[in-house]
Amino acid sequence: MENLNLRKHSLLPWTLREGAEADFLQCSELWMNAIALRDGTPNDVRMKDRALAKLGVPGSILQVAETGADIQGFVLAAEKTAPGLGRTAHLSLLAVKPAYQAQGLGRSLLAGLTQTLAREGFAGATLGVLEDNLGARKLYEAASWQVTGGGFFEDSGRPCVYYSLDLQNRTPN
Repeated sequence: MENLNLRKHSLLPWTLREGAEADFLQCSELWMNAIALRDGTPNDVRMKDRALAKLGVPGSILQVAETGADIQGFVLAAEKTAPGLGRTAHLSLLAVKPAYQAQGLGRSLLAGLTQTLAREGFAGATLGVLEDNLGARKLYEAASWQVTGGGFFEDSGRPCVYYSLDLQNRTPN
């Protein structure tokens, strides 16, 4: 029988880097596959198309984690500054391939994004996550994101929880 703990460790390390347009297709496919796995549903090309639309927003910040030329995870944020408020980003996508989950990759992507946003002068960040996505919620809460309320996702009608993160007191690296 294969020792899964040894197998998990053999997947490391990954490289974190700034994403580019050439990564959009691979990231959107990863997103589609991750959603299907999370929800226990077949792959839905509409999820891929939604991810591609978000990835293509000008000025978005994309960071990817890769091994060789294969993207194992990514995170995407876009500026969503409201008039009269400090500069704010909205984290819209974060996905990690199943083989890399529970190894710190999501945490690394989130930390890298947080550092980038602070360095680029963002005062805060927001995100929404499915209410029943306890793994993601645990990740965000462990990284000091604060629950700000709840509601329903406009596109799916599914219950969600909203989070925010104050970036003003963070030291950018």
